[in-house]
Amino acid sequence: MGKPHVFHVDPRTGVPRWTAHRLTSDFLQRHGAGLDDLLRRFPAVGDGAFREAIERSLTPGETVPELVITLEEATDTLLALRDEDALLLPVDAGQRINIDAGLRWYAARFRDLSKAAQMM
Repeated sequence: MGKPHVFHVDPRTGVPRWTAHRLTSDFLQRHGAGLDDLLRRFPAVGDGAFREAIERSLTPGETVPELVITLEEATDTLLALRDEDALLLPVDAGQRINIDAGLRWYAARFRDLSKAAQMM
């Protein structure tokens, strides 16, 4: 016999606490502002369009496979931005390497969320 799974249900919503949608939503709540700040340096992405695409996959009725596809596309988009020109802000002070590190960090987190969703 395998290890039993225990589901912890949020008493306010009746939804399990650790679902792929909840993990992604929690990530965006914690780190979404930083992602938005990073993406403002890339005018081709569009203001808020990237995050809105992910949030659309979190709406009720969207399936986990759809979320996985969205997260994988987000990962690919972020990694592709490393080759794009960025509008450097005064805070960047010529530190494009920090922008690239941020892109890789967010891409890695979206990949982690995608892998976790596939296992749920």
